[in-house]
Amino acid sequence: MRWTKVVALAAAGTVSLAACGGGSPSDKKTDAGKGSSSSTSQGTAAADLQADAKGPAPEIQGAKKGGTLTIKYASVPETFDPTRAYYQDTMAILSQLVTRTLTTYKVENGKSVLVPDLATDLGKASEDGLTWTFTLKDGLKYADGTPIKAADIAYAVKRSFATEELPDGPPYVMDYLLDGDKYKGPFKDKGEYKGVVAKDDKTIEFKLKKKWPTFPYYAAFTQVSPIPQAKDTKDKYGDNPIATGPYMFDKYVKGQSLTLKKNPNWDAASDPARRQYVDAYNFQWGTDTKPTQTAILASNGPDATTLNWDGVDSTLLQKVNQQKDQLVTGPDPCVTYFNIDTRSVPLEVRKAIAAAYPYDQVRKASGATSLSFTPATSYMAPQVPGFKAYAPQNGMTGQGTGDPEKAKKMLKDAGKENFEISWYYTQDNPDAVKANIARKTAFEKAGFKVKDVGVPKADARKRRAETDGKVNTLTGPAGWCYDWPAGDSVYPALFTSAVQKGGHSVGFLADKTLDAEINRIIGLDADKQGPEWNKLDEKLAKDYIPAIPLGYGKANFIFGKQVHNVVNDPNRGMPDLAQVWVG
Repeated sequence: MRWTKVVALAAAGTVSLAACGGGSPSDKKTDAGKGSSSSTSQGTAAADLQADAKGPAPEIQGAKKGGTLTIKYASVPETFDPTRAYYQDTMAILSQLVTRTLTTYKVENGKSVLVPDLATDLGKASEDGLTWTFTLKDGLKYADGTPIKAADIAYAVKRSFATEELPDGPPYVMDYLLDGDKYKGPFKDKGEYKGVVAKDDKTIEFKLKKKWPTFPYYAAFTQVSPIPQAKDTKDKYGDNPIATGPYMFDKYVKGQSLTLKKNPNWDAASDPARRQYVDAYNFQWGTDTKPTQTAILASNGPDATTLNWDGVDSTLLQKVNQQKDQLVTGPDPCVTYFNIDTRSVPLEVRKAIAAAYPYDQVRKASGATSLSFTPATSYMAPQVPGFKAYAPQNGMTGQGTGDPEKAKKMLKDAGKENFEISWYYTQDNPDAVKANIARKTAFEKAGFKVKDVGVPKADARKRRAETDGKVNTLTGPAGWCYDWPAGDSVYPALFTSAVQKGGHSVGFLADKTLDAEINRIIGLDADKQGPEWNKLDEKLAKDYIPAIPLGYGKANFIFGKQVHNVVNDPNRGMPDLAQVWVG
């Protein structure tokens, strides 16, 4: 998944996609439904299914209505077309405020739960698992007062196949829906498409070519928000998408700002997840992080009602720690890795690399802050249902300085003394250069020969995607953010033979036994998959070591003294915008 903060941090050239630091989430929480005059750090939350959830969302104790919430951050959204939305910020703005989907996430009492949104429940699967059916609630309307129909959702899903006209969205419909590999979308293919059909105005049916037990999670994507075909302006649709949520576009200046106002036809009684407290949201993009965060902490004038979700500037760490009532931290869906090419690095050498890995030295050298991460010991983020922490395997504790003497002995015992490990690093980024020196020094001390290849920032992403084995570590994705809180949005995409040469394989694994186990788990009911993915994760760490887990991502939000009830959504690593109030 393309997550805004991950992309921004990767550009900074840190060792992994997300900058790594120290520390752990605070035990303090600010829970939705309980109210708070200020917000503090939040612990890990799960994401379960609640098919019987009803609207309206419970009122936040003490919440006031009115005012404008300003949100400033460094990244600049490319589009607000729901079909193309696949970045962290655009998905949060759309799905929490502007568009409604068949299902959605409700963040309450420290938990993120999947609940019905436009649909009456979380869908019904056929006995063979190849059909999913959803029924819409009564009386649903667009911002202009016209009724929402099942055909509008079917059309929106069909738009996802138009990858030439509307690129960059999530690819799942092509893989799972019937004839998804053949259908080219409604602009080019005028014929009937049987993969998604409106049976009547309130009933929509999805036909699959293979089982998809976690489909209700996908139904929360903005790609499943309704779009009337007659009002589709194609590549211009993202300039003013028709609202179904509590807010609608008021003024949009592409690349600069967006103002949202209240949607008068949003029905709170039908919505179990959203609220409509503030009068307006004012998003400002491309802002410099340090001055923005400094002003918010001071909270003079309009800065008192401003929020920022960039990573905390390292020079402000002490001040932020002194003003913890203006900070929320919590889990996000990302895990970062140090990848190892299993095709050319034997298992015993991979174990030695794991024993020697200098977590602390690299983090210190790269200037990472204590708010960036929690030490990772697994390939999956811990807030996913079914996850249970297991004892670190092969010394992969996610923290510490490594054990060079142990690693040196392991190499000697394996007959692999002076084994050469190699990687690319970003030579024109000062933090990346410092991190590279720390990593290289530690591995040489552990008995490895190191070949570090400097590349310019402009080429770094392309080099990481190479599959030809020119270097044997740090290729492929430097981390992964799940698309929904289940293993089938992680393991098949990273660890199967099918993706070995696709540029996003972790470790270039090609193991038929592993493939078979992944396929077996995918076929299980959604509520039975979690523990099985957990066992698979431990087996990967114990018997394969395709990568060394480095850090579980942490979200950080700094906000003014008049911003209240800032709550982290762990499935997005973003604040749940629809329950914030100001005053």
